[in-house]
Amino acid sequence: MHYIPISIQDIDLLQALAIRTYIDAFAHKNKPGVLESYVEHAFAKANLRQQLLDKNSYWYFIQTNDTIIGYLKLNIGSTQTEFQDQDGLEIERIYIDTPYLNKGFGKKGIDFAISQAHTLEKSYIWLGVWEENPDAIRFYKKNGFKITGTHQYDMIAEIQTDYIMQLHFS
Repeated sequence: MHYIPISIQDIDLLQALAIRTYIDAFAHKNKPGVLESYVEHAFAKANLRQQLLDKNSYWYFIQTNDTIIGYLKLNIGSTQTEFQDQDGLEIERIYIDTPYLNKGFGKKGIDFAISQAHTLEKSYIWLGVWEENPDAIRFYKKNGFKITGTHQYDMIAEIQTDYIMQLHFS
């Protein structure tokens, strides 16, 4: 398994993967129009381009057997969506394509994020996870994350509540 840094030249591939995995993950739990509005905004090329050029964001394709099976976005410093704490690293996005779910790739992605946090000398990792996503909440708890609060997540067409989950290093 490899983590390949994503560059601006990869924007078309990233956009297609991001839209597909996001829709696969959330279409069945959102009201009509909510997901479409969000995807149109969040994964617009101009928005992705701006994020890819941000020096405090680290984007990676997750690859196995020469196939890109997902992607990961990590944020530090002022790019973090919530705390912007210099000691923290945010996992803003970790998505695995549907055929590769439940095969251990998500766990390996978390392990990679932890190794990046150690390399960047961070003392904890945090993320937001939708309160209506019990499978993801269980997954993160199984990997040592604890719910520490909530925040509002703007889906453009509605506001949803995310749990804030953190994993602190000893």
